[in-house]
Amino acid sequence: MEKLLQWSIENSDPSNVLQQSTTQEKDNLDPEIIDHILGKSDAVRMREAVEAVLNPETSFDNKEIALDNLEMLVEQIDNAIDIENLNLWPQILSFLSLPEASLRTQALWVCGTAVQNNPKAQKAFSEKGGLTLILNILKDENEDMEVKSKALYALSGAIKHYPPGLAQLEKDGGYDVLLRLLETSNDIQLLRKIVFLFNTLLVQDPNTVSMRIKEKGLAKKMINILDKYGEQDEDLTDKVLRTLLAELQHSSQSLTEDEISELRKLFPVLKTKYEKCALSPIEWEELEKRIQQRKLV
Repeated sequence: MEKLLQWSIENSDPSNVLQQSTTQEKDNLDPEIIDHILGKSDAVRMREAVEAVLNPETSFDNKEIALDNLEMLVEQIDNAIDIENLNLWPQILSFLSLPEASLRTQALWVCGTAVQNNPKAQKAFSEKGGLTLILNILKDENEDMEVKSKALYALSGAIKHYPPGLAQLEKDGGYDVLLRLLETSNDIQLLRKIVFLFNTLLVQDPNTVSMRIKEKGLAKKMINILDKYGEQDEDLTDKVLRTLLAELQHSSQSLTEDEISELRKLFPVLKTKYEKCALSPIEWEELEKRIQQRKLV
């Protein structure tokens, strides 16, 4: 203990740094004691969190704590990049197959946080097969809905502002997966996230995404959602209308005449109900103008 106190005092004085680096006392200190004083590095804490989840003897509660701690650590961009440097992506991605839904949810949260606005982490995640795994989760009809919701969070982080990720999404059939969910899911929270993701991608790459939307009939599915849920959920209605407006702004011919006709029928009711709380007055006006300009022949 006397050695520990002496080392701490001497290292607090910058004038002693050079001298201290050559003393035997420092070399003889137990690394665990130094960790106790200075705290473990983030890299060590990340590795320990992963090891805790991998350890079959770790309790369920402690695995949840480990994943929660890991998610907080990878909020820092440098730590997220270090996942690849520490070769932790294979283990983290293996957590997406854990039998407990709550642990899969937390593992997806870790992935989504790590890749958000982080091209280096996005690249590593995609190259390790992360996007493919997420799409498999979203395709699984028996998967827990909360897991799917967090999978959308991870998917969004993996492809937003990252063109190779968007290209990988298309290669892996991601558009079809998302459109299938829009068509079959009754979970409003999930529908909101999918529509918002398409809206974001339209802003990011309007040419490519607009083309895919038209090819795959996204507008029709979103109009069906308005018909089914439009008067029930303000947030979902707002997101759908904004996405349709963004699509029409990119190309006035991106919706078919039948789609425009259906939207024109729904518009007055939705505007009356949400005019003060959804789109801005300018957006309402522009959307109305665009759908009225396309008169049926």
